[in-house]
Parts: sequence; C-alpha cells; structure tokens
Amino acid sequence: MSEFSLRQLEYFVAVVDEESVTDAARRLRVSPGAVSFAMKQLEDSLQVQLTLRVPGKGVGVTPAGRWAYAHARAVLERADDIRSVALAVRGELAGPLRVGCFTTLSPWLFPRIAAHFARAYPGIDLQLHEGVSSELQALLRAGELDVALLYRNHLGPGVVGEPVIPVRLQLALAPEHPLAELDEVPLAALEAEPAILLGVQPAIGHVEEILRAAGMHPNVRWRSTNVETIRSMVARGLGYTIIMGRPYGDRTYDGLPIVYRRIADEMPDNAVVVAVAQGTRPTAKVSALTEFCQREFRGEGRVDAGTGAL
Repeated sequence: MSEFSLRQLEYFVAVVDEESVTDAARRLRVSPGAVSFAMKQLEDSLQVQLTLRVPGKGVGVTPAGRWAYAHARAVLERADDIRSVALAVRGELAGPLRVGCFTTLSPWLFPRIAAHFARAYPGIDLQLHEGVSSELQALLRAGELDVALLYRNHLGPGVVGEPVIPVRLQLALAPEHPLAELDEVPLAALEAEPAILLGVQPAIGHVEEILRAAGMHPNVRWRSTNVETIRSMVARGLGYTIIMGRPYGDRTYDGLPIVYRRIADEMPDNAVVVAVAQGTRPTAKVSALTEFCQREFRGEGRVDAGTGAL
C-alpha cells in the first residue's frame, strides 16, 4: 500500500461534508479536477472505494468511506493540534478565536480587529458571531464562544467583562432641528418630540429605563433594529434618537447630514467590555484581543470623539 497525504484526506473530508466534488472544490478554493484527482489517488493508495456518484444527488459514501471519513477527520484534527503546538513553541498565537459581537457594535469594532489579527497573528482563525447580548452570553456560558464584545450594562449572571471603551448616551438630530443649535440638550426639551429608537433588547429596556429615571417618557414613533435606518430617518427630520457613543461620519447612507449633541442630564456610566464566562481564565488570544481594543479604541466612545456605536 502506497502512502497517502494529509491533503488527500482534507479533500476527501470536504467531498463527504459537501456531498459534491464541485462544492468541495469551492470550499477548498481549488479546481474540481484537483479534488477528483486527489480522491482517485487516495482510493488507489487505500485500495478501496470511498465514494460513489449518485445521479441527481451528487456524491455518496460507501460503508468503507464512512469508516475512513471518521478516522480522516481525527487525523486532520490532530495535525491542526500539532501545528498549533509548534506555533506556540515559537511564541506565536494560533488556533480558533470565536468572537461574539453585539450587532450594533460589530461595524465599529470588528473590521479593525480582523485587520489587526490578520497582520499580527496570522495563525489565529478569527471567527465572528453577531447577535443580541442575551444570545452571546448564553453561547459564552455554553463554551461555544471564547469572548464577546458588548455593553457593560448588558452583562448578566455568569458572565464578566473587562472594560475597554467608556461610552455615554447622547442625542442625534437633523441639522435643521431647533435643538441642534444647543451644545447640550436637556431631556425635558424632547418630551413632545417623536423618537426613533433601537428595537433590540436589552438596549430598548436600558435606554427607556434611563430616560424614565430622568423624568422623561419618550414619544416613540418608530423602532428599528438597523443602525443606519435610524440615522437616515433622523437625518430626514422624522424624529430624534438616543444613541450610545457616536458612529463614524456625520452623513447617512443616503448622504444626508446628521448632528450629535450631549445630553445635559446626568447619564449613568457605561462601557464596551470584552466579556468571558465567569470563572474562565482568559487565554493568550483573548488577552491579545483585550489589549488591542484598549489601545485601538481608547477614547472613541466619548461624546466629543466622533466615533462609537448605537
């Protein structure tokens, strides 16, 4: 029996996973011919048929192929472990880093995180899962995420966070709105104005709880789960919004200007945090993420900084 290669095993696993040579080739970013050739080499080496063509259904797996598939996956996982150990011995960070990100924070934070890790830690497989805070924290507690970026006032039981960016609620208005002439706007001045607020929990409850505690009951005209929908509606003079921090740029998707004003009332402190499951010791990869966020986004959540997120 001649030798076979890890690459042939990788191609075989992809074919079984995708149930198609063409889809496996797309996943591996090679030609279908290369996948078919590797499969033939592997079968010749093992002297057993692993797959068979099923007309109209793609690729099927023989009983021998099913047995070989399980062992091939195990071999590939061990090979990945060996690569990770070798990188660690050389002082390089490697392996998967599963990052959760609150939906409105993701456009602000993740692109720069991804660019940094691609340059500084090419051995790390950075994975993104966007969602609401409750979902991300459930995944942290279940061990399905390594870390999550969310707001400190969203933290629930079993999850702890390291603050990386202080943020504060502020007001967004159309430039022609009369209140836009003020540097600071008291919440009482908004009582009769239509509000356009974020329709994502727990942001809904937190923002409105803060407003009620300040003696204001917002006249909510619309809610949206999309940051840019809210900004565009505000820019068209359809209402105001209360946001946490400030997105880059003073123009909306459709090119209209929007202005931001400090809320004159006392607002509770908040921060973006790098969160992990309670009792979890942060890995070197999580520590690298935390350190980068503290350095890269330092000061951006301030009301006068010109950046931030809903």
